[in-house]
Amino acid sequence: MKTFFVAAAALCSVASAFPFAPWKILAPPPAGTQFYQLQTKSATTAVSGQWVSLKSGSTSYVLASAQTSATKFFTNKYDATSTYAIHNADDTRQIALQGTDGVLLYLIDATNPSSDNIPKGQLMEWATFTMDNNVLGVKDGSTLTNRTFVAVKGSDNGYGLALYDGASNTTQNITPITINIVKST
Repeated sequence: MKTFFVAAAALCSVASAFPFAPWKILAPPPAGTQFYQLQTKSATTAVSGQWVSLKSGSTSYVLASAQTSATKFFTNKYDATSTYAIHNADDTRQIALQGTDGVLLYLIDATNPSSDNIPKGQLMEWATFTMDNNVLGVKDGSTLTNRTFVAVKGSDNGYGLALYDGASNTTQNITPITINIVKST
């Protein structure tokens, strides 16, 4: 029995020394938390002034024309890299970038993302976002300099969102966009 308590204490020490998230668990966020919505800008009218939205039952973010359809987010800063996790509703859910290769990494809603739950054959990253001058960016150590967010036209003529590597060819119909961070209530 004594061995069990020693093992349990050691395990607790390891778990607290290496937390799953580098911020305090906040689910749901406390009163007074600043919320944001994400709005696109583009030279292409069809995808400019649109709002980032998550349809009910979906895990992929899309564009919506009405601000009332826009998802509200809050952030947690990871000081070690000066990047942010962007959370939807509570801090167990956040925006992640996911794709089969690095050409297009789609914006998805991930629940408790970790290296243990990345789908097989997928690349996935989270908490690598920047918010310089109220514009969403990515800081993940990539040496590619022409990466940009894009609207990806779907078969339903709607638009999904992805980070494009800016160098590779893609068969998808993509339009470059800027994603602006707008304070919300």
